[in-house]
Amino acid sequence: MVIDNSSKGRARIMAAAMLVAAGASFTGLVGAAAPANAADIYVAIAAGGVNETPPVKTVGGLYIGPDPNRATAVAVSGCEGAGGRHCVFEILAQNACAVAVANDSGEVEVASDISLRRAQESAVHKLQSLQNTAYVVASGCPNGQGDLQPPPPVAAPPRLGPTVSFKPILGGLEADIADRSGVASQCTYVMDDINRTFGLPANASTDLRIVPAIPRFRDRSVTITCDNNTKTQATTRF
Repeated sequence: MVIDNSSKGRARIMAAAMLVAAGASFTGLVGAAAPANAADIYVAIAAGGVNETPPVKTVGGLYIGPDPNRATAVAVSGCEGAGGRHCVFEILAQNACAVAVANDSGEVEVASDISLRRAQESAVHKLQSLQNTAYVVASGCPNGQGDLQPPPPVAAPPRLGPTVSFKPILGGLEADIADRSGVASQCTYVMDDINRTFGLPANASTDLRIVPAIPRFRDRSVTITCDNNTKTQATTRF
């Protein structure tokens, strides 16, 4: 018997006679189970999201063993230990491989089969969102082979370019430039035919004095480019 608690199969119990030893039964996660055959092995998977907004990354917990009464608690505990929030029991398979897959939308689907490959293919096909974002959260088989996959890495947000403000000074212009990237860098300041290089400490500011500079009393474009892959474009009237 396979208990499937995936996003489209929660509260659905599917009889799988080819996977159940004669006379064995599992009456529920909380209720008592009938004595299991000594050869029966259960695979349980729980899953939970690490974050809540897309792209959602999902982690899993896995149990492989002979005790169906411990399976759910162990799987959920493993999911929580991996950083999952609101971990949910997803599937309990008896004498069969089980797989849980997820996508960037936070959708989780599961499947069970005597073939791990077929179980994975079946779970992926249940996903409603684009399948090219699917990845295995957890998988396991009665022979003890199990795999807990880390979620795909969350891309680091792009570094912010420096801020800049201007004020006229005697003989030219001063640009007050402040770092927002948290990474020290070497930068260039370009305005018309003016090209200056300067160092910008992490999370600090630099007062760049453009002297001599002749006022033209018009809007002038400024580009600040740094070697930490940040860039800022601004306009000042000078």
